[in-house]
Order: sequence, then structure tokens, then C-alpha cells
Amino acid sequence: MQQVILASGSAQRKALLAILNVPFEIIPANIDEKGIRDQDFAIRAEKIARAKTEKVALTNKGIVIAGDTFTVCDNQILEKPANLEEAKLMLRQLSGNECINYSGFCYIDRQNNLDFSTTATAEVKFRELTDKEITEYVAKFPVLTWAAAYSPAYSYVMTMTSSIKGSFTGFTHGLPMELLIPLLRKSGIEPSP
Repeated sequence: MQQVILASGSAQRKALLAILNVPFEIIPANIDEKGIRDQDFAIRAEKIARAKTEKVALTNKGIVIAGDTFTVCDNQILEKPANLEEAKLMLRQLSGNECINYSGFCYIDRQNNLDFSTTATAEVKFRELTDKEITEYVAKFPVLTWAAAYSPAYSYVMTMTSSIKGSFTGFTHGLPMELLIPLLRKSGIEPSP
């Protein structure tokens, strides 16, 4: 079986990939994500995921997988907040609003001539959040490590959303399993519970 490499240091992607019982190694790509731009948010997410995958695939054999996730609200990309005040502002912007979560995804398996990238999206509606709730949330969770100051992989965020339409695991973990599992099977790897 080929080596599977996750070209990301994301704890959420690591946790989700581990559920499949497929051995893998983590080699973060460490690229300059802010240097990759595109007016089309979906294309930007895909370009970032591809850049991560291609960087790691240059020096490693096997299957390389990467993703990139960000939220767009009011036509603005919400990156990782610089400080807790910025995190609070982002959460106030999300409160009661409908946003789009973009999850760029790339999969390269040169042995089987598989080279695929795309962006999975999810339309997410947030319920109204109180100022007290936002203040307590940013004090309790590592919001500075998450784009838009939230991570659905942490249970409390599930209480902050009122609906989701689109890629569930793209939204929750930044890794769209509806795309990954069929590709692993094409590579001869069968995930198992």
C-alpha cells in the first residue's frame, strides 16, 4: 500500500483522516497562503490546496492530500484573527448571518495517475449570538488558530449554527470525505470503520 501523506498541520483534518483507519504521515506544506489570490473564492481555495499538495509531492512519494478552508461572510474572507478583539468582531459578523464555507481540496497519486482538485462548499446559517456568549467563547477556545474564529470540529460551534447546506465534513473538518473516500478507493486503499 502506498504511503498517504496529509500536507497539512490541521488538527481537524488529522482527526478526520484517522477515523478511516488508513495509515498516514503528516508533512505540513508551510506555504504563503496569503500570496495566493483570486477574485473567485472557490478557485482561491482550490489553488491554495493544490499549492500545498504539489509542494509536498515534489519531495515525497505516495498519495498527497491537502485542504484549505475559509469562510466568506458579506463578501469578505474571514482569515485567522490577529487577536481576541478581531475574533469577537468576526463572530459578531457571523451572528444571525448566512455565510459560505469554502474547502479547497487536492489529491495527487502519481502512481495511479490521479491528480484532482476542487472546492467543496457549504452554506452555513449562524444563529444570533449574544455579546456575553461571544466573550466567553473567545476566552475558552483557541480562536486565533481558526479562520473566522471558529471550528465546527469543536462541539460548541454546532450550537452556534442553525443550518448547513453542502459539504458536511468540508465544513466541520476542512476535508470533504465525499471526495476523498472515492479517490482512496481508486488508489487501491479501502477505508474502514
